[in-house]
Amino acid sequence: MRKNLLIVFAGITVICGATGRVPHSEAGVFQTATSAAQEEIKKSEEERNQAILAGDAVALDRMTSNDYTFITQKGELRTKAEIVNGFKAGSFKYEARVVNDLMIRVYGNTAVVTGRAVQKGTENSKDYSGENRFTRVYVKQSGKWVSVALQVTLVAKP
Repeated sequence: MRKNLLIVFAGITVICGATGRVPHSEAGVFQTATSAAQEEIKKSEEERNQAILAGDAVALDRMTSNDYTFITQKGELRTKAEIVNGFKAGSFKYEARVVNDLMIRVYGNTAVVTGRAVQKGTENSKDYSGENRFTRVYVKQSGKWVSVALQVTLVAKP
């Protein structure tokens, strides 16, 4: 009997691990833990976009890991400190910015987000307007999702 229970438990563990789902005790159905994480990350993307538009360096600091790296649409490598300081100094300004086409994939405590941003703004007196495709990496640290890396590519005009 004990051996049968172990086999059943092992089977459930394998199925849950392979599907990324955990049983929901009340309904007896599988509920995707990933979908909750995807919603949290989608909310983070929306909050980040609002912080960028508002020039809110405090919010951006909170949402970003200390070892963050950002490769800009022009191939420049920036750190968290450079970005936060740019918003604090007012040298990064965005009049408009729309983020869409988000695809969020969660792998345990790591997530990869791809999307599109259409923006109008300047950074260090350089025009940063246009359409971009991006890949952002999040890691869950101390119970919250923080951005650890971003790569942006400018979409060429036809």
